[in-house]
Amino acid sequence: MGKTNKKEELNIPVMILCIVGTVLVVFGFLLLKNDNFKLKVISTEGTVTGVQIKKTADGTIESRSVNLSYTANNGNYTATINNYPEEIDIGGKMTLYYDFLSPSSVGNKRSGYIGYIAVILGIILVLKTGPRFIRIIKDNYL
Repeated sequence: MGKTNKKEELNIPVMILCIVGTVLVVFGFLLLKNDNFKLKVISTEGTVTGVQIKKTADGTIESRSVNLSYTANNGNYTATINNYPEEIDIGGKMTLYYDFLSPSSVGNKRSGYIGYIAVILGIILVLKTGPRFIRIIKDNYL
């Protein structure tokens, strides 16, 4: 007696979860590629070396850019924080957050978790539903 292969039935939720997982992985990698979403979690102290203020025609402050120097991973770096909301003077101190792998990527707020979370969730979904998704496609459409 021959062994019969059980045909995988069409399962829309499994297919949707696999597609969502794939989209999350791609979206997560795109976020991580973007410099604004690097994992800026290590803190250091920066010293203000310059402040540029852009004013509107009536004299109100439109934006403030702050030039900083800081030390990260035993190296000295400079950076500019655009649209800084508070008033700060040259020589002032500011807490900065940088990415360990890219210390020149710095910000005044912690960031970067969204891309990593999307990649991890996407990989879990693809690993969990991917083999079944492939069997569904193979048994029903090929």
